[in-house]
Amino acid sequence: MSAATPEALATRAVLHDWSLLYLFSWDIELALDRDNLGTFPGGVRMNLFARPELSTVYHVAREKTTSGLGTTAITGSIEWGGDELLLRDDDGVRSDIRVTVRTDDGAAIHVWYGVVGYFGPGGVRRIVKGQGKDRIGTEAEPFVSPLVTSPRFQTADSRYRWLNDLQGIGFGRVEIVNSNFRRTTSDIYALT
Repeated sequence: MSAATPEALATRAVLHDWSLLYLFSWDIELALDRDNLGTFPGGVRMNLFARPELSTVYHVAREKTTSGLGTTAITGSIEWGGDELLLRDDDGVRSDIRVTVRTDDGAAIHVWYGVVGYFGPGGVRRIVKGQGKDRIGTEAEPFVSPLVTSPRFQTADSRYRWLNDLQGIGFGRVEIVNSNFRRTTSDIYALT
């Protein structure tokens, strides 16, 4: 094995070439009746569910096609959504999320991704207990935490099969009111 050249050891000053392709956005309202599964090694588990009748998928600019691809823009609703959540003892959170998007033209798109987050010192205890003055967020001032996700897509519909080979990235936020997860909003892109 040869020694590395000084050029190879130099610190990079630019990013590798990458770009983002905007796909869609969503606003997902969450049901207030969560499944509290109890305390497990490492934290508390609960399941959260989307409220399909209040959750939408849309194109922010209301375009009819996906820019650069010419394919139909992804718009519709959330047909089903669930989040397996582990609120960790160290005030971190891990989520395993599954969502079914039903497009306005009838296609079903399965989306899945994980989320890792942090609610600050004592944040998990305040969400789990959620009583009295110790609750997180209010109607007037929800607690807002940023999200970065990496969704993947699956569909059998020929009009949207191009999604199956994409790695997505999402930027959004989750809102907590009275220690309940209330809504999540995200803009979803594809790495190209």
